[in-house]
Amino acid sequence: MTRDFSSRPPARARWSAGERGLVAGAGLVLVLVGGLAVSAWSDHRHASERVQAARQSLADLRSRTQGAESRRGSEDAAVSRAVLTAEAPPGRVLGALAALLPADVRLDGLTLQYGERLELDLRVAARNAQAYDLFLARLEASPLFEGVEPGEEGRDGEVRTTVRASFKRSTS
Repeated sequence: MTRDFSSRPPARARWSAGERGLVAGAGLVLVLVGGLAVSAWSDHRHASERVQAARQSLADLRSRTQGAESRRGSEDAAVSRAVLTAEAPPGRVLGALAALLPADVRLDGLTLQYGERLELDLRVAARNAQAYDLFLARLEASPLFEGVEPGEEGRDGEVRTTVRASFKRSTS
């Protein structure tokens, strides 16, 4: 083994043409991969912006749809109340109830609540339980009322209680 003790720098090994080609090819591949990565990030950013715009558009559409549905629901309810008021004005309801009252039963109060249905709260006073039972039987048998629900009652002597019922809408 010989050693070189000279002062000149050692000779560099020269790359062969194949090695230079491989290094150039690796550099070209590195540049191409870098370009593709930049392009992919750009595509990702644009896709994210489109997704965000679509989400915002969907949220706006949902908001408008909910607003339209709530307006339609309130309009439907208003129309329903108007039709129900025309079908069952307070005078007609009171007349129908009066026709059902036995002689020993009176209405102490009546509350009409117009909504999707006409709900009635009746405060009833009867001289005895038999008269009250007759009134309930007539009310339940009436084609104009449904969902009759008697309240708490005392059966000793005079009966004072509340009764809930609904006015039955016409099917025409």
